[in-house]
Amino acid sequence: MRLIKYNQLLALVNRQARGSELKLRSFGSVILVLIAGYLTAQDPVFSQFYLSPLQLNPGLSGLTESPRFSANYRNQFPGFNNAYRTYAVSYDQFFPSINSGAGLWILSDDAGDGILKTTKVAGIFSYRLRLNDDLFVKMGTEIGFVQSTLNWDQLRFGDQIDDYLGTISPGGSPFPTEEVAPEKNTIFYPDLGLGFVLYGEKLYGGVSIRHLNQPKPDFLDINTSLSPGIPIRWTIHGGGTWPVFSRVFNSRTKVSLSPTIIFVRQGPFEQINGGVTFDAGPVSFGGHYRISSGRSEAIIGSIGLRTNQLRIGYSYDATISGFPVSGGTHEIGLVFVLKTAVKESRYSDCLMIFR
Repeated sequence: MRLIKYNQLLALVNRQARGSELKLRSFGSVILVLIAGYLTAQDPVFSQFYLSPLQLNPGLSGLTESPRFSANYRNQFPGFNNAYRTYAVSYDQFFPSINSGAGLWILSDDAGDGILKTTKVAGIFSYRLRLNDDLFVKMGTEIGFVQSTLNWDQLRFGDQIDDYLGTISPGGSPFPTEEVAPEKNTIFYPDLGLGFVLYGEKLYGGVSIRHLNQPKPDFLDINTSLSPGIPIRWTIHGGGTWPVFSRVFNSRTKVSLSPTIIFVRQGPFEQINGGVTFDAGPVSFGGHYRISSGRSEAIIGSIGLRTNQLRIGYSYDATISGFPVSGGTHEIGLVFVLKTAVKESRYSDCLMIFR
């Protein structure tokens, strides 16, 4: 969702951002916010992917027979005036009578402290196929609709910057610009996705394909021939769950290690996230390492609590890519499973990290 839009904004902002050092300093925060999004990812990706399974792969919908709800908040690079703030909520459930799952999720992405806002609503349907006693495959399809809104009034161009006064006139109002606002500040487009998950008792692997229709969001309606649309986002992920230290803790305490790895590719950009989560009864700890486009980007630490119905976690991305004033990334996520009168299912597979 980010690359095409940020390219458009960079073109708008930089159209007259040439000249004095003051102009470059004035544009610095906006440009850095936009370039950061350009370099790291096009779509927002949650560090606590296990608390936002529908964003990772539509094939992960319907993992519980009771309704499952999730909510996520991500504040990326707060050192740049709330550069990216992402919110997401979802619902999904498995229906044994049709051997299928269904879900709905909503994501809102606020970039540049309100300059660009994107909201996506998507519905998911998945089907579970049993290959043998211990091996299953889930196939999920996703149909979504996206709205993006550009706040033109928050943009500042080169002809609005005075070398001595900055962007505000002595009268207290911003200097005018000769730039012409686009005819539309809000655009809508459909967005399609597909996902598969193969899993057994201890190991799982999945593939997710987003933006299958490669939509072309464009506020300016120019240079459409230069862009094929939003690049397809490929996600390959895998992991497992193994019980450990069963004799050290109380016999009722489930203790396990869940190593995971995720590879994401969208256009020319790649991201690898690998690490492990340690669950000890109601408490969990995690450590992950992220590489973006061949460069070490962040070390991610997480902590979480779990009850019979609720799971909540906090994570912090410590930036190690030479971007110290970014402020890192804070993230909070939760999953709530609404228990019904139906007897709880007994799961014996490796997808417990997503439940």
